[in-house]
Amino acid sequence: MTFTKRNHYNPCFWTALWNSNYYECFLRGEEKSLVARDQTVNALNIKSDKITCRAVNDIHYEKNLGVAEITKISADSFVSRHHPDKYEDFKRNSTNEHYPVYIDFEETLTSIEKMPPYKILMSVAQNGGVSSAEEKAFIGCFMVIQLLRSHAIMNSMIEWNKTLEREKFEHFTTLKWFLSDKQSLFNIINPIVNCKWAFYKLKKDVFPLCDTPILVKPNSIMVAISPRLMLEVKTKFIASENDWNIKHSISNAKITEFWHRTIGNTFREIIFSSEAVLRQWKKTKEFKDRVSLMRNNKKYNQLIQKSGSEELWLINSFGNKA
Repeated sequence: MTFTKRNHYNPCFWTALWNSNYYECFLRGEEKSLVARDQTVNALNIKSDKITCRAVNDIHYEKNLGVAEITKISADSFVSRHHPDKYEDFKRNSTNEHYPVYIDFEETLTSIEKMPPYKILMSVAQNGGVSSAEEKAFIGCFMVIQLLRSHAIMNSMIEWNKTLEREKFEHFTTLKWFLSDKQSLFNIINPIVNCKWAFYKLKKDVFPLCDTPILVKPNSIMVAISPRLMLEVKTKFIASENDWNIKHSISNAKITEFWHRTIGNTFREIIFSSEAVLRQWKKTKEFKDRVSLMRNNKKYNQLIQKSGSEELWLINSFGNKA
């Protein structure tokens, strides 16, 4: 059996938008003849502290992240905890099974990317905002799914399961269950959709993209939809699902806030169309502090805590507002 070796936490068809020529073609609907994963972007790596120009197929991925082994012992333990009523039947029926067996979570990620939330993401990137309450709901769904599959959260959850002596496959299985549960998703997405939304639609590239791009703070969520479109959800302000604003200018303070959040959410690399801008970022105190933090800490749970990014998890509490 052949497993996927590279698991992209940010899809290549999305990160390709950070190539200026490709993005211009995309806006005109002329990108079909181009291969998204071959598009090159400038990448500022947090660990090497270097800027390189690379194809999007070679960034925002992790080797063998989605491959998980299931042993007979771990399978027994999992079924006994999650389906105790079916445990005896499972033991009888699995006696002749050949362990270990393996799962490849890339199949789930690929299926997710073909669903409406990611299709609407690309439509919004092209059109510069949502056009209906339905599109707003799908973008809310995208934000939740993208956070859960992000580099930091995925690795942190795998580490957390390991401390509980649970295997990697358990996180993939329970995550798939959660994503298949419409009510659980609704409980989280609906409060986000019913917040105040503002799209900042600009005429030039301003918004870079990091490996964990759903930028959550207690009062708002920011996400770069494209290098020229940023969404901010004001989580403390209730609004109708039919309510959103499209702004064609942005304050320097808002840009600075977005940039600082992007650096604070970077665990691998930041991509952008302009190498010059990334060189400026590389010199900032915020980026230097981030480099130091990443070099001195190896575990993702520790990094999330020590970087002050525990807000990453707050998206999970939105469902309690309803």
